[in-house]
Order: sequence, then structure tokens, then C-alpha cells
Amino acid sequence: MNYTKFIKTLWTLIVYLLLAGGAIVMLLPFAWMIMTSLKTSSEINLWPPTWTTKNFQNEWDLNLKLTPSKPSPRTGLSLAEFRTLSTQESYNPYKLVYEIDGDFVRRGRVQLSFDEIDYTEQASVEYMMSDIYDYISNIELREDLSSLFVIEDYSLETFESIYFALFSQEDGYFKQTTTIRRIQQSISKVQNFIDITLQRNINILPYFRTNPNMTESQIESITRSKEIFSNYLETIKSKTNDLNSKLSSYPAELRIISENEVEELINLLADFLSEFQTFEDDILSNTNTLIQRNIYEPIMKEINTLTFFMYFNEKYGEEQNITFEDVNIIFDVPTGETKYQNIIDRIQETEFPESFKKIVISLANEKNIDNLNQEVVSYLENDFVNDVSNSLIEDPRNLSIYTNIIRTLSQNQASFDQAQAVLSDSDYRFLIENIQGKEEEFARILEKRKEYDKILKDFDRFFLDTISKVNIVTAPPFVDMILYKNNSNVELYTVNVPSIWLFDDVPSGKVEYSFNQVLGNIFQNYVDAWNGAPFSRYYVNTVFVSLITTVLEIIFASMAAFAFSKLNFWGKNFIFITFLATMMIPGEVLLVPNYITISKFSWIDSYYALIVPWVISVFAIFLIRQQFMTVPNELWDAAKIDGSSSWRFLWTVMVPLSRPAILTGALLKFVGSWNAFLWVLIVTKSPEMRTLSVGLQNFRTDAGEIYNLLMAASTFTMIPIVILFIFLQRYFIEGIARTGLKG
Repeated sequence: MNYTKFIKTLWTLIVYLLLAGGAIVMLLPFAWMIMTSLKTSSEINLWPPTWTTKNFQNEWDLNLKLTPSKPSPRTGLSLAEFRTLSTQESYNPYKLVYEIDGDFVRRGRVQLSFDEIDYTEQASVEYMMSDIYDYISNIELREDLSSLFVIEDYSLETFESIYFALFSQEDGYFKQTTTIRRIQQSISKVQNFIDITLQRNINILPYFRTNPNMTESQIESITRSKEIFSNYLETIKSKTNDLNSKLSSYPAELRIISENEVEELINLLADFLSEFQTFEDDILSNTNTLIQRNIYEPIMKEINTLTFFMYFNEKYGEEQNITFEDVNIIFDVPTGETKYQNIIDRIQETEFPESFKKIVISLANEKNIDNLNQEVVSYLENDFVNDVSNSLIEDPRNLSIYTNIIRTLSQNQASFDQAQAVLSDSDYRFLIENIQGKEEEFARILEKRKEYDKILKDFDRFFLDTISKVNIVTAPPFVDMILYKNNSNVELYTVNVPSIWLFDDVPSGKVEYSFNQVLGNIFQNYVDAWNGAPFSRYYVNTVFVSLITTVLEIIFASMAAFAFSKLNFWGKNFIFITFLATMMIPGEVLLVPNYITISKFSWIDSYYALIVPWVISVFAIFLIRQQFMTVPNELWDAAKIDGSSSWRFLWTVMVPLSRPAILTGALLKFVGSWNAFLWVLIVTKSPEMRTLSVGLQNFRTDAGEIYNLLMAASTFTMIPIVILFIFLQRYFIEGIARTGLKG
């Protein structure tokens, strides 16, 4: 008895474990989707994947790299920075830029830590650069390195460009991997020369040729010299193989080569050259020039290049005579509130027209502060277009022509009299033909446009600098101001210390977050996904289309189901079977005829196209009919005796009694409409008409999917469906069971 009870208990336990395991397996994809939606961009491609994210941490380590002070079009820029790239001020010798290499830092307190800073207040590099140019003129470097010093220029800007050409972590000349690869390429050329010489050229060298007129001793001497030279080349080739193997032992690392590595390489190459010998006999001495040009000189250029690296760093270090130890720079990343307050405070101190200041203040708020300059542009552009429309336009079709003409004249700082020189022939003829009697209005609007362009040019620079200004907590005395741009660029502005003297001091970095800021990091992907596309519009479209199609389908399906279940008419069963047969037709087959029909009605890109084709569902008719057939016919007979019409009986008796089946059909239809993708993609063109499923395509690019934002958008897309199913699951199960569809 006890054994039987034990077996039964064990079997029950196994069943529950299997059920629990099955539930976990089914929930794992959803859990992984949620976790992916919380990860940073850098964590998406990590392998192996993890079930955690650094967004849960209250402190991040930052990888900082030095970048040029003038932005390059190749670097990642925000839209505002890209628009103002052409308006950037000239080179600023007191600007130092560090880029956070990795995930964006959008909030928190950033700390940059230097173990030691060496610098000088000297604002000239003429003495140092003069020594460097003299050094270069006295040694033979590789041609690609010498090309950087063709023009002697002692300006700070030129020194910065040279420094980054040599020591940039991205593509600097002295990157560790690049430097070693260059040496290996030179060695490969030496090996190729030796191979070709041994295989072919040695026999055609004039001093190794023999002829019948030579004496036996001469031939013997040439043969012996040729053998000595061949053995010598074989020895050199063996040494190059040994040298190559030693170079290959260096691990490839994406950084600037260290001085210790440079010293090791110089010693390796010097040891290699020490094996060279100069021949003095009459025959072999002819090979000295050949060896010098093809073996010795290429390796010597590599040694000189590495020696230049040491010399440049030595001269650069000699100039830095001031030292600070344990330097920390701490600042708070600007929040929306900080940016807003900076704009409001500083706009009053500017020389912008008072009317423009009022426009900026009226448009500014904490939520839209990052897009304020775009809103200002839109406001002035609309004002300009309205002015053109009210003052110059008689035919609305000419509005775009007028505005383009005025923009062109403004961009070229041209007046009406100079229009012929800057406009196309067609635009100039249009202007002459239509401007008669409106010259004063045209001139006024043109001047207004020029003023707007100048204001916007100045405002773009003002806006970027103002919203980027940080609150400095701690900084050394030579740091005057810090700007934090594009959630990744730290710009330090120094006082009396040219930034070039700080290039060799790259700090370690970290950022600390409060609890609220950690929550902000966790849900940042959801904010970015929501703002990455007009999801509010997608939500409205999806809810509207799903509700309308569901309501209409239930109305039509209930009416059809009542007819097939309670009414008697000729061919009822045949018609019903025909309806059911249509369920065997794949939905994809109907796409083309449905699209043609919709096109004929001119419904493309409208709600009609999204709703009308899907308000009839054979499955819903079948589902509700099966439920209606369980209602006794006696109720229908009693209702008719009491004088009830078919319509009233349907909605007051049949529908309430069949609520589970109807709710089941409604839920299935609502979910189907909510998730519809292919049809919506085909019949909609504008974002204003698209639904959530199509909206998710915004996170698929030519470079691949942006998985964290895609998963975040998918999560808030499916949440309403999950909530709906949780509340209606009882009716769903009951409806399936009552209609005879259960397994």
C-alpha cells in the first residue's frame, strides 16, 4: 500500500515538474526579449550572451580616447552638430576633446582621473618643431612618414594634425599592429628579393657570367664567388624567417605602440643588420650595392622610423615642465532641466533681436530642449513661407518656386539686381515675369530671409554650446569650461595651457549613477524606441483598426451564424460548406485580388483599406454558429410566440447566452488585427497610416537590426495583447470548450 502511494506521489511530482519545465521553456523567449530590451548597444553583440546588463549597475567604467579638436565628417555627429559643422569656429588651441568609446552616457556624474599631468604654458612649438624638422632632414625615413613633414609649419594647428596622424588610436601611423605589419612587409620584400635572386637573377648578373674565353682559374673563381654569395643569401633568408617569427609573437592590440616595444624592435632589426658583411674581393664586391639597396636600406629605414618615434616623444616630453599628480575632473552630465535653464539664462545675455529671444523662450521646455533648434528653424521657416504666400503669391503652385529663389539669393548673399548671376535661367525668367509691381515686397522678404539665415547660423552654435555646458564639481585650475556633446564627447577648455601639451595624458574614466538614474538607464531603450518612430500614431491606428474590425466582424458573424443555425432557407448547408471551404485558401493568394479591388476604389493608404477587407471571418461565423446551435430551439419558438422579431431575439437572447464564444472570436480577431503586418505594409505608404507591426521595421537597417530597440518596441507593442488575454482567458477557454473545438 505504501509502495503504491509512493509511486503515485512520484508520478504526480514528475507530471508537475514537466509542466513547470514546459512553462519555463515557453516563457524563456519572452524573458529573453525583455532582457534584450534592457541591454546597451555594446552588449547586444557580446558572445556568449548574458542574462544581465550593465544598466543595472550604479557605476560604469569609461574607455576614453583623444580625438581632434575639430570634428571630422567621419565621426558620429548628432543632427544639430552636423548642421553646424560648416559654421564651427576656427581652430581653438585651448580645446581638448575626449570621446567615450562605447555606450552613450546620458546621465550621471562623470569622473576623469589622471595619475599625472605634464604640460607647459608655452604657446609656441617652433623650437621643438624646428629640432624635429632638422632631425628628419638628417636621416632617411620611410616615404609615407616623410610625407607628413613635407611643409615646414610651426603652428599649433599643424602640430595637432601631425600628432594625430602619428598617434591616433584609430588610424595613427604608430599603431601597434600597423607598425609591426609595416616591418613584416619590408622583411617580405627582402625575402622576395632573395628568392628571385637565387632562382633567376643570380645567373644573369654580369659579374657571375662565364664565357669560353675565360681561363679555367677565372671560371673557378666566379663559380666559387657565386656559391659564396648564394650561401650568404640563404643565411640572410634564414635570419629573416627568424625575425618574422619573433615579430609574429607580438599580440595584435588596438593601441599605440609602447616605447619598450619600440626599443625591442630596434634591437631586433639592429641584430639582423649586424649579420651583414661587405665583400672586398674583385667579384663579390660587385654585390655590395645590390645588397645595400635591396636588403640593408629597407631595414635601416624601419630602424630610423622607430628611432624617430623615440625622438619625437623625447622632444615632446622635454617641453612639459609643469607637473600635476592625482588630477580628477568631475562633472554632472547635463539634464533636461539644466539645459533648459542654461538656454533661458544665456539667451538674455546674447545680442540676438528681442523678438527672436521671445520666440526661443516661448518654444523652449525641458522635454523638447534637445530639439529646440529644430523647432526654432521650423518656426522661422513657417513664418517665411507664410510671408511669401501672403505678399507675393497669386497662384499657390508658385510657392515652392518663390521660396527656392529667395533661399538661393540669401545663401549667396545676392540682391535682386544680382539675381541673374546666381539663379538658373528658368528661375530668373520666372522672377522677371512675376515680380512686376512687387519689387519692394520681394526685397523686404529677401532681407528678412538673410537676417533669418544669419540668426540661425549664430543660434546653432549658441544652442550647441549652451545645452552642452556642464556643472563642474572638481577640476584643476587650468580647466575653464567643460562641454559634453552627443552623449559621448567631453570638450575641455583650458586657460593659458595649449591643449597640445595634454595630448599624451589620457585619463581613466567612470560614471556614477543615483538610483533614479539607474532606473533611467534601465528604461532608456524604451524611451529611444518610442521616440525613434511615431509610435503614438502607430498605437492610435492599431487600436482604431483593431477595434473597428473586431466590432464589425462580431456583428456580421453573429448575423450570419444566426441565419445558419436557426433560420431555414434553401441551400443553407451547401452555402455554409462553401463558406468553410474558403478557409482552405491561403491568405497570401487573396493579397493580389484584394489589392486590385482596393486600388479600384482609390482606398490605398486609408483606413478603408485596413478595415473593409477583414470585417468578415468564416472562422468567426463557424465558431459562433456552433455556439448558437447549442441554444434550444424551444427558446426561439417561445420568443416568436411572444411576438419577438428575429433581430431582437438575436441580440437579447442568443448573443448574451453565447458570450464566451463571441468573446473568443473577438479576442482572436483583435489579436489578428493587432499583429497584421503584410497587408498593412502593402496598402500603406505614409507613416501616418501604419500600425505597430509595420512600425517595428524602423529598427531594421541595411547594417542589420538594432535588437535592443527592436525588442523594447516589441515589448510595449505586445503588452496590451497580454493584458487583454489575461482578463479574457476564462471566456476564451470556455468558448473553445462549448463550441466543440476542444481536442
